[in-house]
Amino acid sequence: MITISIAGIDRSSLITFGSVRKTDAINQQTDLLSFSIVGHNTQTYKPTPGDEVLMYDGATKVFGGRIYAVTTSDAGHGKKFHSVQAKDYSYDLGRLLVVEEYDGMTVEDVITAILTAYAPDFTHSNVVCTLNVVKVVFDRITVMQAIQKLADMAGFSWYVDYDKDIHFFEKNTEPAPFTIEDDNGNLIAETLEITDDLSQIRNRIFIKGGEVEGDERTEPINGDGTKKQFKLSNKFSHIPTVMVGGVPKTVGVDYIDDEASFDCFWDYNQQYIRFKDTTIPGVGANNILVTGLPLYRLVVQVSDPTSITANGIFEYTETDETLKSRESAVAFARAQIAAYKDGVTEGHFETYTPGLRSGQIIEISTSLRGVTEYFLIQRTSFSMLTQTSFVWSVELATLKTVGLIDFLMSLLQNGTKLLQDTGEVVLEKTEFPEESLGITETVDVNTEDIPIAESAEIQEAVVVQALDYGVQFVLGPCIPHGTKRVFCLDGSRMI
Repeated sequence: MITISIAGIDRSSLITFGSVRKTDAINQQTDLLSFSIVGHNTQTYKPTPGDEVLMYDGATKVFGGRIYAVTTSDAGHGKKFHSVQAKDYSYDLGRLLVVEEYDGMTVEDVITAILTAYAPDFTHSNVVCTLNVVKVVFDRITVMQAIQKLADMAGFSWYVDYDKDIHFFEKNTEPAPFTIEDDNGNLIAETLEITDDLSQIRNRIFIKGGEVEGDERTEPINGDGTKKQFKLSNKFSHIPTVMVGGVPKTVGVDYIDDEASFDCFWDYNQQYIRFKDTTIPGVGANNILVTGLPLYRLVVQVSDPTSITANGIFEYTETDETLKSRESAVAFARAQIAAYKDGVTEGHFETYTPGLRSGQIIEISTSLRGVTEYFLIQRTSFSMLTQTSFVWSVELATLKTVGLIDFLMSLLQNGTKLLQDTGEVVLEKTEFPEESLGITETVDVNTEDIPIAESAEIQEAVVVQALDYGVQFVLGPCIPHGTKRVFCLDGSRMI
């Protein structure tokens, strides 16, 4: 029986179970869950983006994650449909950016350090990778992208399970809980499809590896008495020896070593020998001898005659500069041939039996289809018919590439390849602290009707003027008035 809880509350009774769809993509790709809830006058509950969603098949948790979108549409007659979209817990790993550099640590230790600093609510119980990382830099990428970068460097796969635990593991090491056969009841009749695709066939492969040292070689050069710089035919791995007229010369590295300390100078990248004005070689046939260990580009070709006879020639080339020996390049080419000489086989089937998950290896053996082979489950899709019945749709890819993957893993484990991020990035972390100033003011407000007594004082100064006090008579008021007085004309009395 399927149950779905949202934000810790069982909401199974509100869900239209025919709308439930779950997609389990391979490994690090995000698992998705979608369903619908009907709303009406008496059912007003609507999920909120960010709510945690858990789905159980009986007591087994088959999904855990968060809602990232809710779309509401009008269904008429007072009804609404809330279409809910949810992602697994990798959704939480995309919230914070990692700004770190790690040196000389195992992959396990790097992942542990990242989770401790940026996602402490996630665990790492199923991280299994003891490969050593020489150097890795994370320049503001999400936790999810940082783990994926490590997976790409190591050739591993990873995913976060429904209990928020990180799984980091070698590819194609997890078997499916059951097989598909004609009569074992795990296959819905007439749903198995197998497709042979020749579009990716490879039966003649050229591998270009890195630069390797050859046997010691001497380049003879003719001096003319005036020329100072001579182009070399070979790119030497170390400083070569130089003889002029049978006399050994001291050799420095051009633009690095002191000009006065050496007779001539060698340039690794531009492949030349340069003499000074005081050491220019004289005229002579092959009087300058440059001896060293030359570097050459490793190139190998491997073919499969049987596949060529059956299908014609399909050529392919690949460059991998980390391959440093002919043996490893040939082995890499043979692994490619084994994986792709017959093309790629893909398939699909449906089952009522639960338990399949992307990344698992499943054996399909059916005489009706003429197939007996192991496949890698690429994707599973879950559809509900009722609350107690459902169907799984499974997409497959051939497992012939496992030989190639095993070879690549052996290169990593025996040290032929190093896990090292060669990018030069300067990481800067700057934090601007936020400060605040708080001011508190207390005001007492008198809310009672209490009369308050007030008083005012008035003072008057009286100036008594004598009879002979000096007075000036003016026609109108004058400011300042001082001793000025107004009088009236036409015989009126003075005021």
